[in-house]
Amino acid sequence: MTWMLIILAVNLCVHGVIEAHTSHVTSSGAAIDDASPSHTSTAGSDVDRCATIDDVITARRSLCPAQCRCWPFDDQEVLTKLTVNCSGAQFNRSTLRRLSQDLTKLLSRCVSELTDLTITNTPITTVPEVVCKLSKIRSLNFNSNQLTSLPSDCFTRTLNLTSFSATGNRLKSLQVRYDVTMI
Repeated sequence: MTWMLIILAVNLCVHGVIEAHTSHVTSSGAAIDDASPSHTSTAGSDVDRCATIDDVITARRSLCPAQCRCWPFDDQEVLTKLTVNCSGAQFNRSTLRRLSQDLTKLLSRCVSELTDLTITNTPITTVPEVVCKLSKIRSLNFNSNQLTSLPSDCFTRTLNLTSFSATGNRLKSLQVRYDVTMI
C-alpha cells in the first residue's frame, strides 16, 4: 500500500513538470516561448518551431513589443515581411530597455525567411545586433527612430541587402557596401 502511494505521488509530480513544460507549445506542436534557457534561438535555427504560417503568426503576436503594432499577420507575407511601428507610444528608460529586449526576441523567432524589415517610430538608438544575422534580408527600413549608430560590420554580414533607409535618425556615419541602394 505504501508503494502505491509513493508511485501515485511521483506520477503527480511528473505530471506537473510535464504540464509546466508543455504549456509553451501551440496546438500545432511548435514551441513559441524563448524565455527558458533551453529554447534559445538565433535567426537561422527557428525552422523546427516555425514550420507553418500559423506558427509564425502566433510567435509575432506574442512577441510584438508592448505599445507597438506589428504586421502582417496573414497570408504568405507573414513569412517574408515584418513591420514594427511604435507611433504614439510613450517610453521611459525602463520601457526603452524592455523595447530593445522585446525587439531582439521578436527578431530571433520565425525569421528564417524574412526579407523585408521595417522598425519605425521608436526611441531605439542602436539597431539590434540580431538584425545582422538575418541571412535573407533584402530591405531594411529604420525611418523615424533615434539611431545614433549601427552594429559594427552589419552590412558586410547581410549579403542579400539591397535597400536601406534610415531617415529621421541621428546617424553620424554609415558603413556602405557598394551594391546597396541608399534610399
